[in-house]
Amino acid sequence: MSHLSRTLPDNTRIFVDAGNGWSWATHYLTRANSEGLYRIAMGYGSMAWSIGAAIGSAIANPAAPTLCIVGDGSYLMSAQEITVAAQQKLPVVFLVLNDSAMGMVMHGQMLGQQESIGWELNDVNYALMAQAMGVDGIVIDSPEQLDALDYAALFQKNGPTLLDVRIDRNEIPPMGDRIKGLAVNGSATPGG
Repeated sequence: MSHLSRTLPDNTRIFVDAGNGWSWATHYLTRANSEGLYRIAMGYGSMAWSIGAAIGSAIANPAAPTLCIVGDGSYLMSAQEITVAAQQKLPVVFLVLNDSAMGMVMHGQMLGQQESIGWELNDVNYALMAQAMGVDGIVIDSPEQLDALDYAALFQKNGPTLLDVRIDRNEIPPMGDRIKGLAVNGSATPGG
């Protein structure tokens, strides 16, 4: 997120999906001048909303740089929507945080001392998945590869780009307040 803070054009429209990306972006993605260009759905935490929202925003203003930050779990729910961006030749950048997990679920269960179940995803190469749909896909395994990206060029393309950013699933996102909010009688464990 600090990389994005340093490198994105100031007028980038940013759509952040539910999940760990939500926690990371809320705490570490700083924008000097967001003026409504940073979108996050805080209501019910519905997954996958950002994909269609980013595409719709780019249709409304294709000249505006548009970034969708989405976790791999959310992306799997609506991955085919990237074909709309391809058909409309929209230069949306989809940044998929790939840890092969429903991270918010995994960390929530761990931090809340709950049973660990239902969070693991298959290892998916989202860049290859995008390429299979006619979209440029790039795997990012290191900070150096991230630093080498030319966002200005990506936002000028004649179609979308998917960045398959491999992240450490064991890095705990800043979500302590969420766990406290789920607590029962002041404890995150049932009956506590």
